[in-house]
Amino acid sequence: MMNKLNLTRAAVSLIFSILPAFTLGIGPIASVLINMYGCRPVAVGGTCIASLGFFLSRWWVNIWFYYVTIGIIGGTATGIAVCGTGVGTFVLSYVMDGIVNKWSWLSYSNALLVEAFIILIGLACGFAMKPLPHEASQQRQLARKARAEAERKKLALLLILQKNSVNSEGNAVNAIVEPMLPVDTDETLSTKKSFFSRIADEIDLKLLKNAAFALFVISSVLAGLGFNVVYNFADDLANDLKVIKDQRTYIVMSMGLSNIFGRVMLGNLRDRIPKNQLHLFIITTIISGIAIIVAPLCGSSIALHISYASTFGFFSGGAVTLQVPVLAAVVGDEKQNVAFGVLSLFGGFAVVIGTPIVGAMRDAFSDFAQPFLWPYVIFGSCTILSGIILFAIPLLQPKEEEQQNKSNE
Repeated sequence: MMNKLNLTRAAVSLIFSILPAFTLGIGPIASVLINMYGCRPVAVGGTCIASLGFFLSRWWVNIWFYYVTIGIIGGTATGIAVCGTGVGTFVLSYVMDGIVNKWSWLSYSNALLVEAFIILIGLACGFAMKPLPHEASQQRQLARKARAEAERKKLALLLILQKNSVNSEGNAVNAIVEPMLPVDTDETLSTKKSFFSRIADEIDLKLLKNAAFALFVISSVLAGLGFNVVYNFADDLANDLKVIKDQRTYIVMSMGLSNIFGRVMLGNLRDRIPKNQLHLFIITTIISGIAIIVAPLCGSSIALHISYASTFGFFSGGAVTLQVPVLAAVVGDEKQNVAFGVLSLFGGFAVVIGTPIVGAMRDAFSDFAQPFLWPYVIFGSCTILSGIILFAIPLLQPKEEEQQNKSNE
């Protein structure tokens, strides 16, 4: 893409930082849409929007247009559809490399068109989604809503009958009976809330007053600076280190495949040691940071590149899986959804600045023997630091609990 657009690495890499940034930042909106319309229509709509973004990119080769179509539209759609995992990284890295580099008759622009149609395959997944059965608590809530609605309809009918007979009596009944109705105020108000007010509810910045959660957000920002660097610059790094061109695709493929295993295996381990999930999360984050630092030291050996990529993919995938349960332990189950919205928002800011900075540093150090060395060391260190500072969370949580108890008294 750099050669096609004839631009610097920093300018081009901004496309691939805007996309994941919007994917993260759009999380609260996706949550509201799912609550309003359900998973199936949201997944289908997100897939269509993502495909549209790449389809439009085919018709105009312009960096600013790509920022909108691939970065903003593609990132927004990915966040809405809540899609994109290690499977996509594993498969599409090989497919797109073949389309762009080996099947030259397709051309770069037509490759974007092919990718737009590949994304449309997600429609099948969206239409295949079925609502999960309601849990007992959800069934009780639905029953309460049904009873409240029945009472409201019963009263409305009563008032109509009373007004038809004696208007004054109808007014009296209305004044007396209406306050006695067992209406759930919170539920009634929630149905009347606008779309934007619901989004505001999903992003409650007051949670940052919780010191443990604020530290968790800082950790997430530091990790976000480093995590996307490896995916976005793996091929450039291999090129600088003289890895054979035909073998470079295996680096990202190994990252995606190991990411799948990391999510499954470390997620299963978390279930076996629930009391130590914070420490497990810290370990996975620190090892991911070490893998980032080691990456520029792998030379031209494809085996070493696959080793660092697999290590990073495995442990970063585990970190992603562990993030939500650790967050729930920090803020509590009741505030977990809102806290995740705040976390995603700040994580998006980290992603959007991290990748372009690394690209700019790579261009600035182009005269050095290893232009990517310092960028990877700095951002890998940020990832390691993001894990280390989490050791302070158990020290902060007792203070938060004491403050909450005092406020309740």
